[in-house]
Amino acid sequence: MSTVFFSNLEEALARGFGPESIWNVDETGVMTVQRPVKVLAEKGAKQVGSVVSQERGILVTVCCGINAIGNHILPFFILPRVNVQQHWRVTAPPGSEMVGHPKATGWMTKENFCDFMKHFVKHAKPSAENPALLTLDNHHSHVNIDVINYAKENHVTLLSFPPHCSHKLQPLDVSVYGPFKTYIDQKSDTWMRDPANAGKSMTIHVIPSLVSYAFPKAFTPTNITAAFRATGN
Repeated sequence: MSTVFFSNLEEALARGFGPESIWNVDETGVMTVQRPVKVLAEKGAKQVGSVVSQERGILVTVCCGINAIGNHILPFFILPRVNVQQHWRVTAPPGSEMVGHPKATGWMTKENFCDFMKHFVKHAKPSAENPALLTLDNHHSHVNIDVINYAKENHVTLLSFPPHCSHKLQPLDVSVYGPFKTYIDQKSDTWMRDPANAGKSMTIHVIPSLVSYAFPKAFTPTNITAAFRATGN
């Protein structure tokens, strides 16, 4: 299956897409329960505890895009609320976009992905003279008639990965979202240890500020270009 993908990629590249026009998009989840980072303890200790925000967390989806020369577009948040609160935008990375979810779950839907595509076109600026090639997984929210039509109307060629291969072929998964999650967890630990937050549970109100900390540290030109090299995109 991956052979078919690379054949399709080669055919698409023959149309003249330069590295600045080759993009990858994917989403990841940020939870209100962090994975505790490493804790120093006395040698021989049998049990070492680390405080976490709560037992069960709430999901916020963050969708991002990167291109082969190391650029990125700003995060697109899908929040598990019907309405977006304006103070969330204040603590998010400047230029980010936020949408609610009609069923308040935070998962990506085809309607949300259509909104993301508008965000992508706004920042990537594809045109008839400089079209974009966008690689993505074949989740049903990504590959549907509304998304395909919108992409075609706005000079974006979609190329989907084969099933069960995105962990090897998706640049964002290979070298960017790993560091991103690590920085999210670091900042979450800092938030939990702040005396001002003693006894509090982390809520989705904190998530945009966590992303503001982690995003510039993980979405570096070095990480992004390494991801494209590692996947052969």
